[in-house]
Amino acid sequence: MTLKSRDKWEISSSTEACIAYISNWMMKLNKDNTKYIVFSSKQLVKENDILRIKKGSSYINDTMSEQSIGLILDNTLGMEKQLKSKAMSCYYQIRVNLQEKQL
Repeated sequence: MTLKSRDKWEISSSTEACIAYISNWMMKLNKDNTKYIVFSSKQLVKENDILRIKKGSSYINDTMSEQSIGLILDNTLGMEKQLKSKAMSCYYQIRVNLQEKQL
């Protein structure tokens, strides 16, 4: 969903309407596992306050990054967390291989 407005009330109400439509149309959302992420530039992330998005009588949690299909996306679409994760994985594999060779 793309929103061009900076009005937090408009963004929240549009998002809540979209979530209600999806819930009625296709699936039941698990409020404990449902999160949202707002993608924007690093400058706008610093300016943005937390949006409050409501589903029924409870609020949906926001997140700064999310992992899906092995890819980690953060709210600025930077690759820092993805690269750090892959570097740690490679380092671990190198250590395992070196330990196997020493045996």
